Order: sequence, then C-alpha cells, then structure tokens
Amino acid sequence: MPERPDCHEPALALLRDVLGWSVVTGAGLATERESASDPWLPGRLEAALLKVNSGLAPSAARQAIVALRQCAVPDLLESNEAMHTLLSRWVTVEEPAKTPGQPPLRRSVRFFDFEHPANNDFLVVDEFPLRGPQRERRFDLVLFVNGLPLGVIECKDPADSRGLEKGIGDLLDYQSPRHGAPRLFETIHFCIALARHQARFGTVDTSLAHYAPWKSLRPFTETELTEALGRPPTPQDELLASLCHREQFLDFLRGFAAFERQGGRLVKKLARYQQWEAVRDAAGRVRDTGRGPLSLRGGIVWHTQGSGKSLTMLWLALCLRRAVDLENPTLVIVTDRSDLDRQIATTFRNCGFENPQPAETVRHLGEMLHGPTGQTILTTIQKFQDGLMQRGRRVRLPLCKGGNVIVLIDEAHRTEYGVFNARLREALPDACFIAFTGTPIVKTLAKFGSYIHRYTMPRSVEDGATVPILYESRLPDLAVWGKRLDPIFEEEFAHLSEDQREKIKKREVTMRRVAEAEDRIEMIARDLVHHYRANFEPDGFKGQVATVSQKAAARYYEALERLMPGQVALLISDPPKGDEKLWELKRRFADESAIIDQFLHESPKKLALMVVADKYLTGFDAPVERVLYLDKPLQEHNLLQAIARVNRPCPELGKEWGLVVDYWGVAGFLDQALEGLDEDIDPGEIMTERLSDEAHARLSACLRDLAACFPEKLDRKQIEPWLEAIEAPDRRAIFLARYRDFYRAIEQLLPDPRALDFLPELAWYRRVRKEAEAAFQESNLSIPDCSARVRQLIDRHVLGDEVIPLLKAIDILGDNFAKEIDKLRSPRAKAMRMEHAIRHTISVKLHEDPAFFESLRERLERIISQRKESRLDDVAEFRLFGELARDMRERDQQARSHGVNAEQLPFFHAIQQALGSEEGKVSEGPAPDVVKLTRTILEDLGQHVVVDWDTKEEVMRDMRRAIKRRLRLDYSIPQEAIEPLVTSLMDLARVHLKR
Repeated sequence: MPERPDCHEPALALLRDVLGWSVVTGAGLATERESASDPWLPGRLEAALLKVNSGLAPSAARQAIVALRQCAVPDLLESNEAMHTLLSRWVTVEEPAKTPGQPPLRRSVRFFDFEHPANNDFLVVDEFPLRGPQRERRFDLVLFVNGLPLGVIECKDPADSRGLEKGIGDLLDYQSPRHGAPRLFETIHFCIALARHQARFGTVDTSLAHYAPWKSLRPFTETELTEALGRPPTPQDELLASLCHREQFLDFLRGFAAFERQGGRLVKKLARYQQWEAVRDAAGRVRDTGRGPLSLRGGIVWHTQGSGKSLTMLWLALCLRRAVDLENPTLVIVTDRSDLDRQIATTFRNCGFENPQPAETVRHLGEMLHGPTGQTILTTIQKFQDGLMQRGRRVRLPLCKGGNVIVLIDEAHRTEYGVFNARLREALPDACFIAFTGTPIVKTLAKFGSYIHRYTMPRSVEDGATVPILYESRLPDLAVWGKRLDPIFEEEFAHLSEDQREKIKKREVTMRRVAEAEDRIEMIARDLVHHYRANFEPDGFKGQVATVSQKAAARYYEALERLMPGQVALLISDPPKGDEKLWELKRRFADESAIIDQFLHESPKKLALMVVADKYLTGFDAPVERVLYLDKPLQEHNLLQAIARVNRPCPELGKEWGLVVDYWGVAGFLDQALEGLDEDIDPGEIMTERLSDEAHARLSACLRDLAACFPEKLDRKQIEPWLEAIEAPDRRAIFLARYRDFYRAIEQLLPDPRALDFLPELAWYRRVRKEAEAAFQESNLSIPDCSARVRQLIDRHVLGDEVIPLLKAIDILGDNFAKEIDKLRSPRAKAMRMEHAIRHTISVKLHEDPAFFESLRERLERIISQRKESRLDDVAEFRLFGELARDMRERDQQARSHGVNAEQLPFFHAIQQALGSEEGKVSEGPAPDVVKLTRTILEDLGQHVVVDWDTKEEVMRDMRRAIKRRLRLDYSIPQEAIEPLVTSLMDLARVHLKR
C-alpha cells in the first residue's frame, strides 16, 4: 500500500530513531494482552507503577489499575474524562500496614513520572489489532506509555487528494460504539492523521473540521531536525517531532487538555501550538529568577481575537500552580467587565479547575489575599476603584504587600492601562503582572513590559484558527468620515447670516447628529437588507449592525424590523433615565442570554441581524456571524476588536471569510490602529478590499490554473475525456485543490458583476467534479459544492446547464450496471469506469465475505498491473474487468454449485480458505466435508443467537467455545488452524447473524 513507504515508515522511523520510542509489532504483543479486545498491556502497567511509585506494594499497584478500569462507562467521552483525571493526577489506594494490627495505609499512586520522563516506558506499536464489538480493527501506529495507549496515528497515501480527510474519518469510525473499537480511546489523548505533506491532530470525538495543524518545532530548531532526519522535515515530521517528543508528550497529557460542557454536551479540547508556546514562555519567564524579583518578571501575551485566550489563561494557571519552585502562588484573574469575569469563571469551572473564588468586594479580595496561599481569585478591575474609598477619601494602603501573587489580566488594552491600572498596582505592589490582549496598543507595552508571546491575526488566518476578513465600502455618499458637511449645511441654512450659521454649526452639527438622521438610516437600512439577503441569508449566516449611538441603534432597529419583521434584535446598555422610548425597546429584549443563544444556534428566519451600539461589539464570539455592518467611528484597538467579530471559523456552514461593510469610512483608520503594534503588519493583512482589481486578477489566474489540469481544446460535449485526464489520483488531487481555489476566488469577488463572467466556467468544472465523484466512486469530504448563493447565481445566469451527472454511482451487483457502462463511448472510459466500480464494491462488501472478495481484489490488482506494464490494451483490460464483474454478480450461483445457500456461502468460503492453506491443512485422515462443517457450525451458532448477542461477552464466549469444540472433536483440525478460523467465523457471525 502506498502509505506504508511514503507515510507510515517515515513516521515510525522518526519515533524510533529521533525521539527514542521503543518499537514492537502488534503481533509481538499477543502474549502481553489479556484478550484480543483489551487494549492495555497490564504487565507493563504494573511494572511501571512499581517503578514510578517507590516502595509501592504489588497489591496496591493492582488496586490502582482496577480503579482506573472502573472509570469506564458507556459514554466514551465521559470515560475519557474520568480516566484523564486520574492519569494526569493520581489515584488513592490502600496498602497493608507494615505493623500487624495497624489499619491499612492510604497512598497516592501516580501512573506516570512527569518530573522524570525517562523513568517511563515509551512504546510505539506497529499495526496494532484490537477486537471491537463487531470485528477486529487494525491501527497503523499506537503510542503506549507505561502500558496504556495514549496516542493513535492513522497514515494515508500522500498522493490521495482526500488522504488526510480519510484518515480523520477512519479515526472517527474507530471510535464508533458498534463498528469501531472504542475501548482503545478511553485513555487516548492524541488522535493524529498523517499524509506526509499534511498532518493534523485532534482528540477523542474531535470532528473533521476541528482537527488542527501543529506548527511548533520545539524543542528542535529546523536545522537540528533536518540533521536528525538526514533530510528536510515535512509537516508530518514537524508535528510528530514536537507532539511526540517524550517529555512534551507527557506535558501535553498533564496540563493542556480541557473538558468543557457546551450546551449540555461534553467537549474535549486540546491546546493549539500557539497556546502551548505562550504558556511555556510565560511560565518560564515567571520562574526566571535571573530577571530579579517576581514583580519584574511579567509581560504581554498578544494573541489575536478568536485564538482562545480564556483557555490559554486556564492552562497557564495550571502550569503556575504545579511549578514547585513557585511555592504554590496565589493567582488573581482580572477582567474589566462582569460578563468577561463570568465567562472566565465558567471556563475555569467547566474545565475542572479547582476552586476559583470570585471576589465580591475589594474588602473580600483583601481578606482572601491575606488568607492562605495557593488560592485562585477572580475579580473585575473596577473593584479597585470602587472599593478603595472611605468617607469620600481614597485609601492608599496596599491590599497585599510582599507575598507570592501572580496577576493574569484579560483584555489588557482597555481600562487596565489607565487609572484602574495604577490602583491595581498600588493594591498589589509586589505582584507579577501577565497581560493578555488581542489588540495591544502603545500604552499596553508601556504599562506591562515586553511581549512574552505573539500570535497575530495574519498568522491565525494562515493556520485556519480564524478566517480572513474582507472589506467593502457601501454608499460612499452617505459615509460620514472624510466628507465635508459644509455644502449640506449651507444649503439648509442659507437664509441665516454667516454669524448665525457659525453658531448653529458649532452647537448642532456633529458627525453623530448626521449619522442619526432618520432619512440616512432608512436609506442605509434598505441597502443593508438587500445586501444581507443576497449574500448571506441563503447560506444561514448572521450579521451584526454597529451604530454610533443608542438613538441610532433604535432607529436602525425600527427600519430593519419593517423590512425584515421578526428577524432583528436590539441589544443596548441601559439608556439614560427618562428616555422612555429607548427603555421600552431595552425591556423588549431584556432576556439577552436567550437572544444570544437564538443568534448562535437558530435559523436566520428566527433571528438574522443584531443591532448594537457598544455592547456585544467586543468580546462576543459568534462563528455564525459572517458580516459586520459598521456605521460607527472606531479607531485603534476598538476598530481591531470590532472587525474581529466576523473572523471566527464556522466550517459546518463553509465559512471561508468574514466581511466588514463600511458605511462610515473607518478603513482609513486601520493603518493608524496598527501603528501601536510592535510588529510589521500591513493593513492589507488585516482586511482585504473585497471589490478590487487584484481579486479579479487572482480569479483569472485561478481559472488558468484549473484549465491547465486538462488538455487544450477538449470537447465539452463529451465528459469521458475530461475524466480520463484526472484518472490518476495525483492529477485528481491537483484538480480538486484548484477547483477549491477557483470557487473561493469567485466568492471573494462577488458581488462584483465581473464575477458573473466566470459562472459558466464554474458550472462546467463543478459538473466535472460531480462526474468524477460518481465515476471514481468518491464522496469528497473537503471540497465545497458551492454555497447556496453561488448555486442560485449559476441557475440564474448559466442557462441550460443544470448539473445532472451523466454517470451515476453504480452498483456492479445492480440491474442497471450494463446500461450505465454502455453510456460510455471509448474502451478507455469503460475500463476506467469498470475498475473504480469494482474497487468500490469490493471495499463495501469485503466484510460480508472476506475470502471471496479478497480473491477478487487480488485479480483486480493483477489486471491493473498488467495494463501498467503495457501487457494489456484498453479493450483487453475491459474484457477482463467484465469477467471479474460477472464472477462477482454470479456469486449466488456459485453458492448453489457448492451445495450451500447465499447465507452459508461466506462461512463456506472462510472454512475452505482456512483448510486449504498450508498452515491449516489437516495432517492426517480424510479432508473434512466443508459443506457439512459449514452447516453444522451455523446450526451451533444459531442456538446462541439472541437479541444484541454481539454486545454480550458471555454469549460470544459460548459461541467461540462451540466452534472450537466442533472443529477439534468432530473434525480433528489442528490447534494452529483453529484460532484464526474462529476469529474469521465470529466476524462473519456479527455481520450475518443479527437479531
């Protein structure tokens, strides 16, 4: 198989030769396992426990193993969480007292030696077989530490365009409670899919869309890794070298996972590379005594909006709490808003962080700081302003002088750098301050010191952690910034004297008043609704409308509600006292949490647009939001925070980018907003002009690249030559990648009318893609088939080009097979179509009758090999494929010729194959009657079949005994042939003897 030399073996070599893992084959572990369905290596585990826990009694080690096994429950992720808790910490057991008559001693037992990684047993198993509920599954590489499986690696052919997606699909299938082998995943931490030039990692229950790349080489440099490998490293090498480095592998297990409940569903999250690097760097700086006292070891973590700062803070808190040399510090988590305080507290509690305590008042905060060390305290920075006052006078006494206090500050670009920051430092003069921000400004650097770690918006887009942000300017005549108001004013007040006009202008005419004008808002609202419905509503995306004031927000809501009744919500802070109209609207949308939940999870028909003034314009995470309509002056960090509302990925809806529609003219301030960042970032890397000649040129280039996948001047009246051009898997991979780029380029240019000129080409190549999917019997997991909006445009502008594939995915065993093949004109097309149909049918049917379909697969590969060696032409190849297909279709007739029925045939084939092999030949006496043996074994099995028998270990054990007894006693079949035959027959029973 191509993945073996190109992906599997390089991965194995790196783990063994560079990282120092021991290697053994799955077959070589047979004697170490209690059964074929048990993934653990209990002998290694017990030996490791005795080694890691000095002086531990063997009985106590066995107690620890039993306690770990008892964590297993029917829900896989619940089991994984319970086991992870024990594996990352310890389990308490009882040891016999050394003095007779004394009570047993309670002792904490660790499963790993985290402080001394070399004291653990690191083992990679090549081709690890494991019996699941229905059949045996075989894993490419499984990583064991101290006898427990912690990582599973799936390797795929690098030439397969969908190799990585197939690998992830297999990893998910292996976790299935019926078709997979879920027991392996009860302790698994990393699930890794490799295809040499692509590599992604996830964990238990991670969906395809959330598998992520790993781009850190630590602890290696690129030069060091190149020297160790003897060649330039591939992305596969880079991921394995860092994630599977033995010391770091245990570190990831111990401190970089979080189990969080979202909407009642348990989700396991792992740190991405930027989060892990930031935590390691921040903890390293805090522990660096060479920098001086603790108060001088702080700095800034700059991670762009949407990159998971709350979890980064959680993992840093865990890391600091575990650091022995920091002597159990007190951690103070500071935010500037109550909702952020609740959000971080919820994140900490949901992820199992022990006892985070909210400070109700500054007095309460002071009491906790003077209490025992090792607490985690949550507070808002406003308490340092509100509480440090007595009888109208400010109290200057520190809350905590000296001590071991580390302060983690969220959103440090906002209030934390002003007066509040001064009060905070006055209250905690000797603390270490680590500031987190997504949009740092000059004052942030001045107050908190140098950067500890940076993860900018361009890097997050490159990694896929966020999506690109596009920019579009609408109705420039109505934009406020940069427009002269004098002509409007002069016309309106022409009847007044110049002095009178100047006085009125100074008093009345402001940009805000112009922006609040009802006629202007009405005009923009009509344009906005048309734009939203044409571009975003068909695909299920939502939008946000940011306005200059609460008054403007209310007018926008009223205008939009008339145009989109029932689809608009208004969320604002408390209005001024006495403004009853605003208060009435505020009360109408008082249940903000329910509205946010509706915005995040329900159809746009229920809620499509959310109108805001300031609230929810920052710190609001909504992946379904794809467009921000901006009619508000924003500068510096406020602008960067606002536009980041649309950069969250939403792969389930195919979100490729977010859009900022500018009705004010704020894009002119983007370069100013970036000036304060100590990083050379071009404004074009933050927001890209959506309607531009560059986008049109890129689209043209994408079309040229796509067309180059095929010979020139191919006739579009026949589809077969187009399919023949991409028959080779590597050619098909290139075509699919270029199709994706072409489609995205069209989406990026729309609604520019120039994009319409490319729709006929998109319609044609979309048809080629769908025909290829049918012809090669593939369903691609990663290529979008156009958004609903683009499909509507194709239907409207490309007449007579309905995409109905000429070829349907056909079943060789179906009645229409010959008719579908006859549609094709050339022998090459027929042979190609036949080959892929046969290959697909074999892969689907293989588990039903492995002996029969495996023999057909061998014949298929021989035919293909002969054609590649030019020993067959297209006609001869097609004829041989036809014979193979005929044998496949006449399988039932073969059953009758052997004297068995269709149900008995797979069992007959399995027994015939086993007894016909050299290993399984009966050494003495006449050959057994295979037909009679088949019928007898099926009768024996039938006596044990009950409802859901394949989930009942006792029933399956009785069935295996009955088969063995029949083979051994009645037919005198040698012992070495019995075990593999029993395994094959039980596999078939799970497929064919359901009840």
